Amino acid sequence: MLITQTPLRISFAGGGTDLEAYYRESGGAVLSSAIDKYVYVILNKRFDDKIYISYSKKEIVDSVDEIQHELVREALRIAGITKGVEIAIMADIPSSGSGLGSSSSLTVGLLNAFHAYQGVQAPAEQLAREACEIEIARCGKPIGKQDQYIAAYGGLNFFEFRPDGRVDITPIRLGPVKRHWSACMMLFFTAITRSADAILSEQNANTDAKRDDLDQIKALAYRARDAVVAGRFDEIGEILRENWEIKKALAAGITRPEIDRMVAQALAGGATGCKLCGAGGGGFLLTYGPRAGKSRLRAAMQDYREMPFFLERYGSKVNYNAESYEWD
Repeated sequence: MLITQTPLRISFAGGGTDLEAYYRESGGAVLSSAIDKYVYVILNKRFDDKIYISYSKKEIVDSVDEIQHELVREALRIAGITKGVEIAIMADIPSSGSGLGSSSSLTVGLLNAFHAYQGVQAPAEQLAREACEIEIARCGKPIGKQDQYIAAYGGLNFFEFRPDGRVDITPIRLGPVKRHWSACMMLFFTAITRSADAILSEQNANTDAKRDDLDQIKALAYRARDAVVAGRFDEIGEILRENWEIKKALAAGITRPEIDRMVAQALAGGATGCKLCGAGGGGFLLTYGPRAGKSRLRAAMQDYREMPFFLERYGSKVNYNAESYEWD
């Protein structure tokens, strides 16, 4: 039996420029961090040859081709596992529509588990690359590449997405100041979960028309990186606010009246900036504000469920691996 633990993520600026329709021509950039909320994959060898999968549904099949869960199916294919395993999936947050990159974290976690099951310690670059292959190429999801990479690498990173498909990764080490900076951020659940596919499909289609907006969002990612490296952490609030104002124009459905009210409430409560995580439309709202003002902001947002979090240093890892004797 083995268990993998893979972090979710928040992004500060640059989201949307990691979509192929944009970075293939202009190159993209995102500043993001893993957080201490996780997707877990439990894998166990079975005595028989069937494949058992437990998530929000239960599947019992005789072959990989019969599996309905497309991420599990394609990860098994890449890893070359064909039979005799039981897989259970669980997460710290809603399984989809959170805006925290849960689907990509699951894909990375599955790959890590399946490779480890076969005695292979796959490096982060391989896990991220294979997760992109599964989600974007094989499953045809209209998503970008940041989620797979931050789930695999962990930490706070600046990602640059090159037109030739390369991804350059610059880790940012904060040291003891990380705890103080993290305390300036809060996550509040909108109570709305949604599929990002429709929003991202429209955003992809709008790329040429919205390229100037995406250029501005990319510039904000570089500005956010420079601010954090220089220790000008409070600039992040303003950057979140500017990023959100531009992002809202990229596609219909990114915001809605109840989300606008939630944002206005956060700003009135002392947040210097905020934005929805992920594609938009629902999920979690990330806020930034002075640590001394957290009580005031929490009171202003009392109608919304807060999810406490901290920045996570590590990417996907195998937490438990107990090898058993083989049987004939």
